[in-house]
Amino acid sequence: MTSGVAQTQAESAVMAKTAANFDDVNAGLQQMLSTLMSELSVLSSAWKGLGAAAFEQVKVQYAEDLKKLNGALAQTADSIKVSGVGYDASDTEAQSRVANSGGSFQLPL
Repeated sequence: MTSGVAQTQAESAVMAKTAANFDDVNAGLQQMLSTLMSELSVLSSAWKGLGAAAFEQVKVQYAEDLKKLNGALAQTADSIKVSGVGYDASDTEAQSRVANSGGSFQLPL
């Protein structure tokens, strides 16, 4: 049988790993956008006319959308991190209350 403390530590570890995964995906997306925009800058300087203007609008919209997604991923990772810390603190507090409850009572069995 697994103790409650071990279960809490496992849950906290899973939360920390999940938050790190969100951070990793976010960093990967930011790097991808940076690389893409760098590669597209060559096109932008060579392309003229209405097509170039429309393409520039698409690039700007893509960058804005990815920025929103990056923000959402960062907020989610932060929330998971805070929840994991809060989860540990709550469990430790509950364990302390139970341990300090005296233990001098008897259950009517």
